[in-house]
Amino acid sequence: MPARFEFRLQPLLDARKRLEAETQRNVASQRRALEGNHEELDRLAQAWRREMNALTHSAGRSPAADLRLRAEHLSYLEGVLEAARRRRAALEVAYEQARQELIAASRERRVIEKLKERRRRAYEIESARREELELDDANARRHERAVRDRLAEGRLERAAP
Repeated sequence: MPARFEFRLQPLLDARKRLEAETQRNVASQRRALEGNHEELDRLAQAWRREMNALTHSAGRSPAADLRLRAEHLSYLEGVLEAARRRRAALEVAYEQARQELIAASRERRVIEKLKERRRRAYEIESARREELELDDANARRHERAVRDRLAEGRLERAAP
């Protein structure tokens, strides 16, 4: 029974798989943060639009103090929106970087997996060759023994030199 295939770089392949899984989790986390920021931007934009509509509708009907409060709140919302947009830009950069790291980690894992498959095929070919040689050797010994047995029984004459 031939020994089973053993890939000496299996610990490296396992480490590459772990790194890829960790990188996938990081990409998912970055994507969730980006989606959360998108939802925050939508919420803030809706609040800004509501406040702007309220300000325009109350322009001629509300006291100046109320208009000033609405304008200050609108200014505050614009600042918060701008900060959320800056966060979005930073999150997009972080997400893209994490995605590129995942692509690189996947590529590195696939390189080792392809090497493993090539070595497995080479091992299987070598095992089949060794098995064939063993069978040939066993058949040659059996044939030699059969010829000796026949010579000993006198059923076969020796070839003349």
